[in-house]
Amino acid sequence: MSWLVVFYFILGLYVLYILSLTLGLSKLKSTDLKLQNQLKTKFSVVIPMRNEAENLPALFQSISELSYPKNLFEIILVDDDSQDASWKFAREFQARYRDIKICLLSISEEKYTPKKNAICTAIRKSSFSYILTTDADVILPENWLKSLDAKLQSTGADIIAGGVVVTKKSSFLSHYQHFDMLSLQLFGLGSFAQKYPVVCNGANLCFRKSAYLEADVNRGKENIASGDDVFTLQKFKQLGFKIDFLTDSQSVVWTQALESFEGLWQQRRRWASKTASVESWYLKSVGILVTLMQLTLILSLILWFWESAFFGFLINAFLLKFFVDGWSLTRMVKIQNLGFCWTDFLKVSLVYPFFTLFFSLTSFFGKFEWKGRRFQK
Repeated sequence: MSWLVVFYFILGLYVLYILSLTLGLSKLKSTDLKLQNQLKTKFSVVIPMRNEAENLPALFQSISELSYPKNLFEIILVDDDSQDASWKFAREFQARYRDIKICLLSISEEKYTPKKNAICTAIRKSSFSYILTTDADVILPENWLKSLDAKLQSTGADIIAGGVVVTKKSSFLSHYQHFDMLSLQLFGLGSFAQKYPVVCNGANLCFRKSAYLEADVNRGKENIASGDDVFTLQKFKQLGFKIDFLTDSQSVVWTQALESFEGLWQQRRRWASKTASVESWYLKSVGILVTLMQLTLILSLILWFWESAFFGFLINAFLLKFFVDGWSLTRMVKIQNLGFCWTDFLKVSLVYPFFTLFFSLTSFFGKFEWKGRRFQK
């Protein structure tokens, strides 16, 4: 029975943390800003790409539909030795939209891991004072740049993190990724609301170029294949730069779900490669708490075969966690005017502990593959 006490203690800690995180969202200042008549911020939009031919048409279409003066932004596409038709599509995009300043580059840096090299190459060639990074597999909202301009004019922030949502398709795997990304975004928004920002997403991240160069965010992180976004946020915070989060619905970027379990697992292994280098005990503590919560659910399912009391804990814990997590996510999606389906969330919740625990326990060892390359942790 002593294990039941431990399990209920972990459940209590988890529920209290989620409740405090969610209630803290009320501290966020409304960012559903009226788009200002005087647009003035100039953006260099940096997009690294490697073997993204399948996703580029949708990205390019969304870029062409951005409602922002063409003289106030540039697109910098950095090719990382693509083996498919990515470069061909990029050239066609450049030729078709001559009213948009589109710069095509190949990686010239060799100091860092590939994505860091791509970002550094683009920043060195950029013309404008604000850098805006995103990915090649996203769809950008029409008023994306207008929202960022309004936020920058009203706050003068040095770095602004924005929301990223995984598109939910028919496959169960896409549903898992959709809700998992919403959970990460809840954690991100909650940390910003508590004035302790620790995570952001490089698919929607804007920062002042001069501050980035001053921060030298890659120092000591040269060989880490992931975490460019978190390391940037971490360094800006250390140096006292002004940090903000863009919450309005017009700024959310939509990204594609990975189609295979193997691909998802490799992505999680890549993300885990940065964990040891993230200088935040708060972030690591939350990661441990979430992992322990999933572990207690699975262990209670196993121990139920020997002790019926664990069945009661399993039912109570699952239902309490389901409703608390669901309530917290509905509060978060309401802020960004996103939809939420309780039925889909229930389906994902039934397997979420198994998926998440598997990724957590297997992501810290050995090598991983990403975009056709192998990396050492």
